[in-house]
Amino acid sequence: MAAKIIRCPYCGEEIELKDLYEGLEVRCDLCGTVLLYREGKFLNLDTNEEYDLEDLEREEEEELEELEEEFEEEEEYYYEEEEF
Repeated sequence: MAAKIIRCPYCGEEIELKDLYEGLEVRCDLCGTVLLYREGKFLNLDTNEEYDLEDLEREEEEELEELEEEFEEEEEYYYEEEEF
């Protein structure tokens, strides 16, 4: 399985998933939130909130698209001064 990148639903930190199997526990390195993968969803062990894997992946993709758009906008204003 290829690695998947999701965002922590609490702090937004990237979490890399190398394996995905029933009962997998994932801890966010930044905020310490523990998520349990069960029945195709991530369950937060602190609050019992559930998150679909697809939703977390989509958030990661949207964040990447926003950053790419910002980068493209900055490129439009970039110029080099010519030496005389």
